[in-house]
Amino acid sequence: MRTVTASVILVSIIAVSVVVYAGEVFSMKCEAKTCGKESGVTFGGGMAYKQLTGYCRKCKKFVYLHWTREGSPVLDPKAKKVPAPKPLGEVWDASTGKVITIYACTHCSGPFAQIKTKDELKHCPACNKPSFGVDETKPKIAID
Repeated sequence: MRTVTASVILVSIIAVSVVVYAGEVFSMKCEAKTCGKESGVTFGGGMAYKQLTGYCRKCKKFVYLHWTREGSPVLDPKAKKVPAPKPLGEVWDASTGKVITIYACTHCSGPFAQIKTKDELKHCPACNKPSFGVDETKPKIAID
């Protein structure tokens, strides 16, 4: 009986301690001495929406497309569902073999490619040097 009780308590503690979130905001920084660009970059979405992240070279900023997550709870009955964005097209990257989907920037209509994770951000968008990464001295923010 003690084993069953201990198992139930352990499972309860694990279930309560698991944190689930849909998105994250990272503080990113270029380590190049001549640049130093810093930016908060969001990946993922929230409980009610999905988000696509990219960098628009024309606007010179990170951009985001949002749409309603299928099956998400209705938080505002008056709110309209936002459809998933339609891509402008695709290109093939001969150096990696990847197919890259291109979207239109909501600010200037310029093209941008999706950045799926922080790990894909290796080069600084300002100076193009391979010195852009998460600033570990700043907190990471979780989005639900």
